[in-house]
Amino acid sequence: MSPSSTRASKAAAGLRQAFPARTSSLFEIRRFVRGGVPKSTLSEEAVGDLVLAVSEACANAVVHSGSVEPITVRVRADGEGVEVEVRDGGIFRRRVPMPEFEGTRGHGIPLMMALVDEVSIAEGMDRRPGTVVRLKKLLD
Repeated sequence: MSPSSTRASKAAAGLRQAFPARTSSLFEIRRFVRGGVPKSTLSEEAVGDLVLAVSEACANAVVHSGSVEPITVRVRADGEGVEVEVRDGGIFRRRVPMPEFEGTRGHGIPLMMALVDEVSIAEGMDRRPGTVVRLKKLLD
């Protein structure tokens, strides 16, 4: 198998890594995602948008979910684009943003929606903890 076909099969299967549920992990998560996007699939600008959206999803998992379990991040490319899945062990806390009272908080999900082409959230609940956020950036 040639090196390029090895990279393609790894990209199709995806890369997965667990990170401690701490804000200090966000730098490593961003580096992992940036390095996991196969070359020539997305422009640098598109990769930057995806990395920022993933960072926001992970920050939400750390700050809002109450999870102490690791955050698992999976990067996978297919013929349509690149998908990143962020999975935590916490509970999704639904909040209505009130920027006039909260300052700059409460804009994470709209930011993710503005940066990527597809966003889905499977909410973790008291009976079934573990929120899964999927973010997809389509090919340029």
